[in-house]
Amino acid sequence: MTGPLTRLRGFDPRSRAVPAMATVAEYLLPRPYERWAVLAGDELTEPAPPVPAAKRRWLYRHGFRARAAHLYDFETYGPEEYLSDAQRYVGAYYLNGAWRDAIDNKLLCHLLLAEFDEHRPSVYGLLRGSRLHPIDEETVPTPDGGPGGRLLGRTAGPASSIPDGADWVLERLDRERLVCKRFRGGSGKQVLILASEGGGYTINGEPCTEDELRGRLDGLDEYLVTEYVRQASYAAAVYPGSVNTMRVLTMYDEEAGEAFVPIATHRFGTRRSGALDNFSQGGLSVGVDRETGRLSRGIQYLPPERPEEFERHPDTGEAITGRTVPGWAAIKADLLAIADRLSYIPYIGWDVVVTAEGDFSIIEANNNTSALIQVHEPLLREKRTRRFYERHGVL
Repeated sequence: MTGPLTRLRGFDPRSRAVPAMATVAEYLLPRPYERWAVLAGDELTEPAPPVPAAKRRWLYRHGFRARAAHLYDFETYGPEEYLSDAQRYVGAYYLNGAWRDAIDNKLLCHLLLAEFDEHRPSVYGLLRGSRLHPIDEETVPTPDGGPGGRLLGRTAGPASSIPDGADWVLERLDRERLVCKRFRGGSGKQVLILASEGGGYTINGEPCTEDELRGRLDGLDEYLVTEYVRQASYAAAVYPGSVNTMRVLTMYDEEAGEAFVPIATHRFGTRRSGALDNFSQGGLSVGVDRETGRLSRGIQYLPPERPEEFERHPDTGEAITGRTVPGWAAIKADLLAIADRLSYIPYIGWDVVVTAEGDFSIIEANNNTSALIQVHEPLLREKRTRRFYERHGVL
């Protein structure tokens, strides 16, 4: 059906009207119904895979988005063995209660993890109003060379002593790479990796001039400036063009009084994902054996294309399947110890970079985890995981 508006040249009702209506509904509907608006908005505006109408209706009846037809093995597993998109968007989103905001706020999460400093990258400051407001203690010198202030407590000088953000970043880039990321958000959509190379600069691997970099930095507001974490050699060997992270989900089992890991994946960047490793932008998702740390096949998915599977990296040719995360047992034990300490936040998706055998850095934590983590195995096959979701009212 077409109306006058749809016949206007360049008018796309789906791309304009749907996001606006979904946003309005998100703010007007009471909890938890506003999350249905978010789910519908994502389904209608993100790239759609080619799925027959009958199959799409079947997926919707079971709470799945259309992409599940390509990503999940419904011939082997029943739909009840997967955490559905509806269960993730509506139920799991509220599982952590009021603490969900602390986890999804990257600055608050950084402060929450202060007890585990050996596993945190430094957060140098917060870009706001073209200035860099200091956060970590070690770090931000004022323009006159004196020590900078901290987020908590008074600064070492007047407000004018807080350094210019672009000046500080450019000076620091002479010594190390930096990462700028929005204090909220995910999927790598608001992450900038900055470097000084060959007398110039790069943003996410793309060359730029000093003026271009300054202009980009001046336009950032509420962005954290953090240390760039260098990955272990095994991950760089597979793909050196990105920092390749793991997503490890922890759940706190109140009956047993301990946290456990129901699922873990490893991500690797590709030429299609650029300087980032995000699955949603063309990176590879690789299954991880939770007991041994052994990697399985990699999957790449950019709808409307169908998923592709790889035992070797499509760009470097390096083997993926059969590699083992070095020191996985120690990494898992340390993550579980942190999750035990944060038992009042029972559901956390950790993004970590393995930096050496048995050592890691927490890039960020997530209040919810993408249902796409199940591309390698369904979450609800194990009774302990199912009981966790049932106990928290998700199922």
